[in-house]
Amino acid sequence: MKAGFCTNVFKFEEMEYAIKRLAELGYDGLEFWQQYLENIDIKWLKDLMDELKLETAQVCPYFNFTGTEEEWRESINLAKKYIDIAITLECKRIRIFTGRISGSSATDIQWDMGIKGVREICDLGLEHNLDFILEMHYDSLMDTSDNALRLIEGVSRSNLKVNLQVPIDEEDVFYSARKLGKYTTHLHAHNWITRDGRINYTFLDSGEIDFERFIRTLQEEGFDGYISIEHALHHPVWETAEHEIRYLKELIGKLSK
Repeated sequence: MKAGFCTNVFKFEEMEYAIKRLAELGYDGLEFWQQYLENIDIKWLKDLMDELKLETAQVCPYFNFTGTEEEWRESINLAKKYIDIAITLECKRIRIFTGRISGSSATDIQWDMGIKGVREICDLGLEHNLDFILEMHYDSLMDTSDNALRLIEGVSRSNLKVNLQVPIDEEDVFYSARKLGKYTTHLHAHNWITRDGRINYTFLDSGEIDFERFIRTLQEEGFDGYISIEHALHHPVWETAEHEIRYLKELIGKLSK
């Protein structure tokens, strides 16, 4: 397992400093979003990451396979673009959102469009040994574990994996881990305290979820990927980054024995 950090919490002008500092702190890899990647020189980023001995853990474009036919075609073209970006960055994972329709409310036609689109981009990635990663999210087809499995089974491609992100609405986190652990190669790591029915994110070792047990459960299902810090603004960002890397390095070391 490796420790990652999502860089979408930083402004563009902060990014070079942030990348260097995250490397100094000991993170193994970083995630980059479409908004950043489309405004920089990708070769420059690759050279910087190589210099710092960092991996690009995941690139994160925004597809829409459940909207209009035009949006569907644009998403295929966007996938081709991000395959080229991933190859340049020597990144093996491309994140998937399927659109702004949840699986629980999608029509059969939207499900068919989503399955067809995801299958097509998976096929494009196979020859380059690239995985496409479903980010569990309330406004995508994979809004529940069962819906994610419906998509995975419908697409039926070996390079379609899961970026598990809990909490999933009305699901126990250990249920989610058992259901999706065998497909999970990337984790957006969260912990939280619930107050007045609202989730308040906090440090991984300070929330109401037994995070070590959660990772052990995923590990039992075969997980051996990135544990990546996504919501880093519950405390000042560098306090979060420093705290979480200490915890993750200790945890990964413990679970690797």
